[in-house]
Amino acid sequence: MLERLIAQTKAYFRSYTPTDLAYIAAAFVATAPAWIVRYPPIQDLPFHLATIRVVHNFHSAGYHFDENFVLTLGRTQYVFYYLVGSFLSYFVGVIGANVLLMCGYLGGTVLALRSLLRALGKDERLCLLAIPLLYNVMFLFGLLPFLLGIPLMFLALATAVRWFAEPTRPRAILLGVLAVCLFYSHIFPFGIFGLGFALMFPWKEPRRWLRAGAPVVPALLVFAWWTFFTEAGKLTRGTLTDRTSQDQAAPLNQAVPAVYNWLLDIFKDQSDDVVLIGFVLCVLFLTAMAHGEERADESRPVARMYGLLPIVCVLLYFTTGEGHGYIWLISQRFPILFFLTIIPMLRMPRGFNGTLATAAMATLALYSTVNVCKHFITFQREEVGDIDGAIDEMDPGKKVAALIFDKGSKTTNWTPFLHFGSYYQLHKGGVIEFTYAGYAHWPFDFQPGKFPPPGGPARLRWEWTPEQVGIRELFPYYDYVLVRGNGFNPPPGTFHQKWHGDRWTVFERDQAAAP
Repeated sequence: MLERLIAQTKAYFRSYTPTDLAYIAAAFVATAPAWIVRYPPIQDLPFHLATIRVVHNFHSAGYHFDENFVLTLGRTQYVFYYLVGSFLSYFVGVIGANVLLMCGYLGGTVLALRSLLRALGKDERLCLLAIPLLYNVMFLFGLLPFLLGIPLMFLALATAVRWFAEPTRPRAILLGVLAVCLFYSHIFPFGIFGLGFALMFPWKEPRRWLRAGAPVVPALLVFAWWTFFTEAGKLTRGTLTDRTSQDQAAPLNQAVPAVYNWLLDIFKDQSDDVVLIGFVLCVLFLTAMAHGEERADESRPVARMYGLLPIVCVLLYFTTGEGHGYIWLISQRFPILFFLTIIPMLRMPRGFNGTLATAAMATLALYSTVNVCKHFITFQREEVGDIDGAIDEMDPGKKVAALIFDKGSKTTNWTPFLHFGSYYQLHKGGVIEFTYAGYAHWPFDFQPGKFPPPGGPARLRWEWTPEQVGIRELFPYYDYVLVRGNGFNPPPGTFHQKWHGDRWTVFERDQAAAP
């Protein structure tokens, strides 16, 4: 039995060609920002780490999660990220699991896009163009469940193309599993996949309709259930029906120049501008050199219908609003979806020009990856400060409020320290504020009567406005207040400074006032 398994494993790896290994190597290099530093400047990363910890160690002694929270996995539309993270944590720990998930986005997008290119009859080398786009604004924001949905989206689209062309049982099963996983990853890439599936569906052959659509029926059922029977689904549905000022699309004279702001504008210096210019030059070179070649178009007819997807992304960017309720960054996600989905519509030149184009794309990919790694290293060395020392000073399983007055960065354009307080919950459990616990889309909630003051979910933008947090919200509920920057001056008899280090301060509740 063991010998047979070893023989099958060897045969599986022998099936990889040198070309396959080259693309796997390129995908691996693209993952470097996920593991190059311990504290990358990714805004929501601490949030996701803490959430995986809560899900994975909910009943573990010492963390005290089950004393304050209840799991609400059934209502969470992007629970896939946290369930996979919890499963991987059994083998590599929570931090390692999240690194693997980020690698799944970074390297997985390259390989999944390659699969789609091959399914559409396009040149697979075009997948290298995706690498400079991976390190985008949404990545720096840390919208990781959304980003993980992108490789799942490409892989599901590739599987759908093959399923429509040559239906087999393994392809049906794979397509069904991918569709469900994609839905539970994030609604945005699921929606793009659904549209692509409908566009490429064999509508001209009615006899094939039932069989062709059968694999995605489970995903459609869970989508319908979530949309109509969960609070998060109803709120998401409200983006189309309950239009408020927040839902209004930006005027064109604001939306057009803002495209780059929501695409690659991530660092304070001009290195990301160089990446964008390099990307545009590569696209222009591909387009120019592919003209006049005497060859038949090898792409499959279905690619014509796929080509409507990037058009839809453009329309959605200009017609959707910034947010709805606690749902943030709606229209802003479509620039990166457009640029990634447009890649299969490009043509790759052949011969020497194709070799030059491949070298140019590989060079740009390597430059962008190294550039991100250098900035991440600079951020950790020069800006993070002694967050480890601050966490070490607080006992496990306590209640901690994080007041981040100094949210910005000299390295990135965004606010990487906004959720650094969640590192306490990652390492020591307990309760952290700010938290989305209590919001309809989160995988855990506070138990009845266990909400922090004033007795319900934290108000929107609590974490953005520490100067508005009054002492009555903090005292006597919290055991500690973790502070970055200046601005917290507790009245006597409430909190005293316990520890002060590089950029971080820990205040402890006065023992005389302990409940």
